[in-house]
Amino acid sequence: MSDELLRAVEVALARAEVWDEPRPGLEDDIVAAIRAEPVALDDVRTRRERRRIPAWLITAAAVAVLAVGAVVVVRAAGDNTEVASDTTEASLAGSDLAPDATATAFFTPTPAGLKILLDADGLAGADPGHMYEAWISDGEIRVSAGTFHLRDGHNPIELWAGTDDPRFHLLTVTLEPIDGVADSSGQVVLKGEFSLPGAADSDGDSGQYEPD
Repeated sequence: MSDELLRAVEVALARAEVWDEPRPGLEDDIVAAIRAEPVALDDVRTRRERRRIPAWLITAAAVAVLAVGAVVVVRAAGDNTEVASDTTEASLAGSDLAPDATATAFFTPTPAGLKILLDADGLAGADPGHMYEAWISDGEIRVSAGTFHLRDGHNPIELWAGTDDPRFHLLTVTLEPIDGVADSSGQVVLKGEFSLPGAADSDGDSGQYEPD
């Protein structure tokens, strides 16, 4: 120990306040302060153990997440493909303009109109400046069910017609120029027959629709 350090110790010990009696209750205050915020070894170990997540637990959690995701996907797919009890299905064939084209259509009457889900295969996308238009007909009256182009893929197409009268039983898809003319071009690429609920009870003379 150096002389400077010894001298410092002697000076410190020479101070009167070092040898004063501690105030009453100081020991209790110190103990209370320690108890107020203990840092136990067990607590430290517990915290470390919490940080160390076992590998098997990580794997189990990943499997659980995948399982839940699969259920969600299956449910979502089920919601998209689920058909109502009054949905009918029909097959469409390609015409001479699209001999390789086929399609399946699902018809569902709703409070908003007739929902048609069209799943086409082998039908090329319409050229720019053209579009496809779906029509339902009773043989005399033709009602548009919507337009599409298929240039970006062949996902099922959701179409709507403003009538679900059971007399309508023909579905056609035509190739139309985008020229502002509402009438059909007559260039049929897909065609088929379908049946709506109540068609067997329809006598074809309800008076709801009258040809021009």
